[in-house]
Amino acid sequence: MLALPLSWPLEGRRVVLIGTGDWLARKLTLLRRTPAVLGVYTPDDEATYEGVVPERRWPTVEDLSDATFVIVAFEDRALAEQGAALVRAAHKPLNVVDNPDLGDFHVPAIIDRGPLSIGVATGGTAPVLARETRRRIEAAVPPSEAQLAEFAVRLSPHLRALLPQVDDRRRFWETVLDSDAARLAREGRIDQAVEIALAAARNPQPRQGVVHLVGAGPGDPELLTLKALRLLSEADVIVYDRLVGDGIMDLARRDAERFYVGKARSNHSVPQDQIHSLLVEQARLGKRVVRLKGGDPFVFGRGGEEVEALKAAGIEVHITPGITAALGCAASTAVPLTHRDHAQSVSFITGHAKDGDFEHNPLALDWDRLAAHHHTLVVYMGIHTAQTISEKLTQHGRAPDTPVLVVENGTRPNEVRRLTCLSDLPETLRADPPKGPALLIIGEVAALYQPTAAHPAVAEPARIA
Repeated sequence: MLALPLSWPLEGRRVVLIGTGDWLARKLTLLRRTPAVLGVYTPDDEATYEGVVPERRWPTVEDLSDATFVIVAFEDRALAEQGAALVRAAHKPLNVVDNPDLGDFHVPAIIDRGPLSIGVATGGTAPVLARETRRRIEAAVPPSEAQLAEFAVRLSPHLRALLPQVDDRRRFWETVLDSDAARLAREGRIDQAVEIALAAARNPQPRQGVVHLVGAGPGDPELLTLKALRLLSEADVIVYDRLVGDGIMDLARRDAERFYVGKARSNHSVPQDQIHSLLVEQARLGKRVVRLKGGDPFVFGRGGEEVEALKAAGIEVHITPGITAALGCAASTAVPLTHRDHAQSVSFITGHAKDGDFEHNPLALDWDRLAAHHHTLVVYMGIHTAQTISEKLTQHGRAPDTPVLVVENGTRPNEVRRLTCLSDLPETLRADPPKGPALLIIGEVAALYQPTAAHPAVAEPARIA
């Protein structure tokens, strides 16, 4: 983030503009929609400005003494520098239109919805991009949001008296903005909307805690579902895993309480039963808890165990699916998991067997089925048991030269792909061990992978046709 967007209250504040022509006119059009008291100076300019009578001279330092900030708007760079020097002498915050290097702050592209304003800023580096982004946001934010914002302005002072605790007010706002009162406000029936909202505030309902198990997807923040994004923005508490991709937690509510419960192989920082207890404890405090899990909660994410524990404790629980790693890696590498010419079925298994001992697992794998030809096998957490997986599959009939694609950090900027074959898989991984989460795609479809300049295959045995 190159610049921090800020909101500057303008009620009763004096704002000074110095400039000429269209550059000054555009800033006047913007600021006349605010409650600021405007002082306008336009040296050597005969232009007229609707609704404003400017002083046709340069201001003095004394003229700027009570200014909250000053905007200098000249097309000519030399005049802009002269105006900036004057404002510097007055020690006032300065914006210089189209010359960000001369000023202290930038005015963002603004979406105006009455009391609700949305700013889009690029740190002064790409104003056209900011304007284009503003256009897209304007299409998504209906004009009726201005009436909803007016409803909020009128309601706020009453709520401070009725609900003195900040958390109580925030929860109330989140409820009322999705209620009949908000619907009435958008229709322009603001008085009625305020009455309904105040009645609800005078009789608040007890807090009901809830847990949402949310899939964070394979790593790329843009692969989050819209529902997952909304739940992250609403959560009071977020309990998250090691496999949650970089940048995803940046999308969460900034004041949400966060608990890291990440697990790595042979290093469970928080045992599963303690995670269950934490989720129950936070929900019983009346909080909205998001249990954020890499991939999908119900695909090797132990989400089923957490649902059972929460239901046994009487906690309301909801599940929001995520794009599981197999689908994310298949899309990222353009390797289909099924294909009419190569694979008619696909299986997902976990290679995270204790000491690599698949035989004595109570849910022993059906290796005959998994080793079938024209069948895709996707192995999660199989790097440390790759030797056993390779041996088991070949013992049960899979050809040693069966293609294998290893995808490390799938869908992330640091994604790495290794193309090998079943017999060479253990040595490939020993020679260049993955440092991040990795997935194995085993089967004829893996041969469809085409290395690129951005993602070359680390190993590419000649036996793969």
